[in-house]
Amino acid sequence: MRDFRVWWGLFVLFAVLSLLAVQRGYRRWRVARDALDRIGVPATELHRRRLRREGWRLAWMAVALVTMTALVFAALLGAPPSAILGLRVSAVLAVAAVVGLSLLR
Repeated sequence: MRDFRVWWGLFVLFAVLSLLAVQRGYRRWRVARDALDRIGVPATELHRRRLRREGWRLAWMAVALVTMTALVFAALLGAPPSAILGLRVSAVLAVAAVVGLSLLR
């Protein structure tokens, strides 16, 4: 398709959906963290490790979202190929980190 408005609309749609997913995940993570702190009984190391891993997964999701947004704007504004390549590699690594942390249980 040659109409950039379709692509721009898709970018905005997926960016908003990604942002909502990160926000929802952060809220759930914060509630779980607060619940572990309020329990009073020392949480098992397994629960703490899962909570820590979920926090890292959310952080990498945010990094991936910011990197991909920067990549779109860099491409539209005519950034040098080396900058675009660096952003591509960063985006792929961030997504790989999210997937890797999601597969660990």
